[in-house]
Amino acid sequence: MKLLYTYISYLFLGVATICACSSSDPVQDEVNGNKPTSPEQETAVNNLKINTGSVNDLNINQSNNGEYKMLTTGADPWFCTVPLERKNSENSVVLTFEYKSSKRIDGIQVFFANPLSAERMENCGSIEASPSTWKTFSCNLYTAIEKYSWGNPQDYLRIDLGGDKDVMIYLRDIRLRGMNSVEQEAIEAEKNRLQAIEKLETELTNYLKSSYASEITQVQVTEDKVTVTGRYNGSGTCSLVEVTPYENLLLLTQFKKCKTDITNGNFTVTLDRITEYDGCKYDRLLSKWALVRTVNDKDELLSFGRYADADLIDQSKASSLPDYQGDITKGGESGGTPLELADLDALGLKAVLKGIPVTAVMWSSQAKAQAVGDQVIVHRYCGKDYYFSKGYFESVDQELLEYQKRNVVVFTVITIRPETPKDKNAWLNYDHELGMLLQHPDYSEPEGTIGAFSMVNLDQPESVNYYAAALDFLASRYSDGTHGRIHRYVLHNEIDDPFNWNNIGYKPLTYYVDYVTKSFRMGHNIIRQYNPHAQILVPVTQSWTRESIKPTRTEFSVKKITPHGCTEEELLKLAAAKEGDFYWGVGYHSYPEKFSSKTWLDPSATFSMNTHLLTFKNLEVLDKWMKMPVNKYKGTKQRDCWLTENGSSTPNYTDEELQLQAACAAYALNKVKRLSGIQTLIWHAISDNDVEGNLNLGLHYRRNDPKYGEWGRKPSWYVYQAFGTVKESEVLDPYLKYVGVNNWDEIMHDVTDY
Repeated sequence: MKLLYTYISYLFLGVATICACSSSDPVQDEVNGNKPTSPEQETAVNNLKINTGSVNDLNINQSNNGEYKMLTTGADPWFCTVPLERKNSENSVVLTFEYKSSKRIDGIQVFFANPLSAERMENCGSIEASPSTWKTFSCNLYTAIEKYSWGNPQDYLRIDLGGDKDVMIYLRDIRLRGMNSVEQEAIEAEKNRLQAIEKLETELTNYLKSSYASEITQVQVTEDKVTVTGRYNGSGTCSLVEVTPYENLLLLTQFKKCKTDITNGNFTVTLDRITEYDGCKYDRLLSKWALVRTVNDKDELLSFGRYADADLIDQSKASSLPDYQGDITKGGESGGTPLELADLDALGLKAVLKGIPVTAVMWSSQAKAQAVGDQVIVHRYCGKDYYFSKGYFESVDQELLEYQKRNVVVFTVITIRPETPKDKNAWLNYDHELGMLLQHPDYSEPEGTIGAFSMVNLDQPESVNYYAAALDFLASRYSDGTHGRIHRYVLHNEIDDPFNWNNIGYKPLTYYVDYVTKSFRMGHNIIRQYNPHAQILVPVTQSWTRESIKPTRTEFSVKKITPHGCTEEELLKLAAAKEGDFYWGVGYHSYPEKFSSKTWLDPSATFSMNTHLLTFKNLEVLDKWMKMPVNKYKGTKQRDCWLTENGSSTPNYTDEELQLQAACAAYALNKVKRLSGIQTLIWHAISDNDVEGNLNLGLHYRRNDPKYGEWGRKPSWYVYQAFGTVKESEVLDPYLKYVGVNNWDEIMHDVTDY
């Protein structure tokens, strides 16, 4: 029940979203043939007043009729309520008020005092713009009131109104009230959903340990057909069934999709590839297939689920270009400006990162794009038009074509931008409604987390199709070289630290890995139609076995997610073995411990397969892991391992720190050079910047540094430039003394415990 209780803490923001800013139109109800309903009478009402002497960045006046007129005057507007005179009723839990607002306000927050602290705060969503019409805002605070033991005499609320200046707001009838029937039903529905997640966690664990007498042996997808082959070992008949990404194989008790009778023995079933489910055209390339038997009107599983075979995916649209050739050890970051391209040439980079937030620059309609002056590229997917920013992608085209001219290998990272982040300066999606659809419904930012990216919403047919269309657009555009080329794909970011980098709210490990693997498989199956060499690189941090599981932040062990063998904890590989292997690889972030340039001294990085951290120091562990047969594709083909985000920081610009960073770069490049299981090292970042706090990870100083100029080069830049050239020894060998070795071969170590 821990999961259920934890989730209820996040539930009520969702309830608020359902109830907030809602209005009913009885006339339209009658037009639609619905009988208008009267609003429910409110219960347990506790009227609140604003303490006009306790406000910030806010000009506030109260009229004779009790309305408040407010103008925000800074970036942190808030007001406090008058302290309670008597104990709040236990049923008065829904914060409600009527408002008018000159613009939309994101990031409504409620603090529960006394005491007043950041640890006693809950997010309450957004207020829609409504300059002239009164609207109602509601946020259910039931769990927060219980969690903070709020409601005693002299307690009060602080309500924060986003972060924008010059917003005109009118408020009236501020109150706490009892839940209405819709809110109660929403809570019950959410409780049922969360109980289903708990059940699925248990069912998945048991499923991965199971064995079945019957099996689906092959799923082939051609241009217009799907052929499922298998063997049923049992009496009577069973059924072949289909499961979409927005469904869960282990929770369904009555399968509806493609239920086809199968008799004992070998079978082959061929179906049309495109069908229609749940109001949407649907590509069965994304489906999972299984065998079930109906007993007393309930379907029982007879086989593991099976996805399309990675080597039997339609290649009618595939590019004929070969995969990249040659050594790509020296990789980094770049951009499309002439200055950055000149720097790329000067460094001699062989591989670069180009992040493309494809869903963030997508539109749900051409009209929305036109309303803000954006033209679109129309992409047809499953019989429907999808719209992408023309200006954005024409810029991407130019950049990728420059890389292509230089034979530079490109990988992209695809993340989901959250539409409701706490960070007021965060980049949002072009299309707000589409951003909300694709943001995972349990996205949340507990105190101490940053929620930089959201996990994609795979719970609804519409969001699954939008995500699939975005992947299809990207792969079709950047596989044959016409607009440039993307060779490898990273989906999401640092999945072992989800609250910060792939936010899905609090989820148990097995459920979470199953969910994110659905996204990896979708990307894999779609992209490999166009690029037969592509692998989906799984992005993880240096936390090889380190983990911390808390309700407000989960940090999973990488080793449990990307396994080294088939035990119940090693999930991605185990699921692939049971449900059909696919071409996944590793996108490792092997930062030194605490970003220290003295990575060779990292105390938590050991030369053991059970090391706590995996950093530059002990890349031998990762190299050995990649080469183990159990980790290869179908036991024979080595997977890609790219170090996709790495670097050390200069905490200051003293000569000592600058020389140590250069020594770290020389050390890391020489490690990768000697490890054939790792293909490239991408140094992050190209330059120091203000985005990453006090970290200075770049090969360049800050671009406008008063001492070093616009694009000043650190000593590490010259190490990177010389690596792989005739000047390598001349430039890199002087750094041996910092590491404490006589030659670079001495930095290599054996891993003997596995």
